[in-house]
Amino acid sequence: MIAHPHKLRVIADSTRKSDKIDAQTLADFLAHNMIPEAWRATPRVRQHRSLIRRRQKVQNRITSIKTTIRALLTRYNADRRDLFTRIGRKALRQFQFLDEERWLVDDLLEDLDQARHHLANVDCRLREFAERAPLAEREAREVLATLPGAGPVTINVLLAELGDWRRFTSGDAVVAFAGLSPGFRESDGHRKALGITKAGSPLLRWAMIQLAHRVKQSSSRWRTTFERLSQRTGKKKATCAIARRLLLVVHAMLRDGRAYQFAAAK
Repeated sequence: MIAHPHKLRVIADSTRKSDKIDAQTLADFLAHNMIPEAWRATPRVRQHRSLIRRRQKVQNRITSIKTTIRALLTRYNADRRDLFTRIGRKALRQFQFLDEERWLVDDLLEDLDQARHHLANVDCRLREFAERAPLAEREAREVLATLPGAGPVTINVLLAELGDWRRFTSGDAVVAFAGLSPGFRESDGHRKALGITKAGSPLLRWAMIQLAHRVKQSSSRWRTTFERLSQRTGKKKATCAIARRLLLVVHAMLRDGRAYQFAAAK
């Protein structure tokens, strides 16, 4: 049995805390069968999460390197959109930097090439990992591939972070797991809306927000929904709402084993 740490905050928030008191509290909870149990990830899910989280760190490193190089170029008012294409790299090598900044750019470019090599290796490993997937996971991948804007990275994040999607009793439980459900405080009849809880997997939440950005640009159905929500709540909250609705769609697709249903033409 694995205890759910978030639901045992009573121990961490206590003003009287020691190992002895903690052990007594846990013993009392266990005696009354009140220990909140956490889901135990299978070995395959653990491996999948390790791979996809490694990929995210490498991708973040690539983004950081590119940002640093662009920041150096802005000092010379010489940034360009095609900087990291073959033409842009050639122009970057020929650009007249100060001596130390030239060395720094060359070092960053070498670091960038290494990071891209690592990213290619992780992507290759993820493809091999997917080829060894059990039948249920292969079927889930085929279903998720029909979701607009969902590529291999998004599909891998969804499957890795959700784990066994059958453990969620409802769509609301999935949304709460991703930390996309809005919080609120209510007292004496007064209710105050809060932002999203941001509990659970940050990577899953990031993937859904990115997916929301893509579908609101590529899908007229989702774009119309976004525009309607943004007029009432603002663009940031509307994007979170789209991400939340998309996750509900994802859960329904996985639960029923059905492909994404496009809106009927009128």
